[in-house]
Amino acid sequence: MKVIRKKPLGIPYRVLLALLIAGVILIPLIPLAVRGAWVYTNKPEFCISCHAMKGEYRNWTHSSHRNWAGCTDCHAPQESIVTKLAGKTRDGIYHGYAYLLNKDPVLIRISKHGGDTVMSNCVRCHEQIVASILHNGERKCWECHRGIAHGY
Repeated sequence: MKVIRKKPLGIPYRVLLALLIAGVILIPLIPLAVRGAWVYTNKPEFCISCHAMKGEYRNWTHSSHRNWAGCTDCHAPQESIVTKLAGKTRDGIYHGYAYLLNKDPVLIRISKHGGDTVMSNCVRCHEQIVASILHNGERKCWECHRGIAHGY
């Protein structure tokens, strides 16, 4: 007498076995891939790889911040991992769109949202210094310290 086995979910056993083996091998690699992408996209070299930031990068390499802060330390929200990821995603989509459609401006200027992010990160890193000199939001740090972060 021949035993008749039903196919689970209507999928042949060989396909299920192949999927199981692939899952066992690939699923543990997902965190490594995510971590690798996170580390790679935090590097300043990534930021200059696809758009017109070469001058800013060159100037940053001669600044005092080059040893302590990369692009995302100043230009991405730092309140939590979620806000940083959301900010990097939003900016990445915008910059990717601008680059692919050749919409990168020749002269780059920071947006209001970007300026607010940078300002909060200046205060976050230098809070002991600026605690007594904040201008109640009337002035941005770079109005007086124009060349500090990018070195020009």
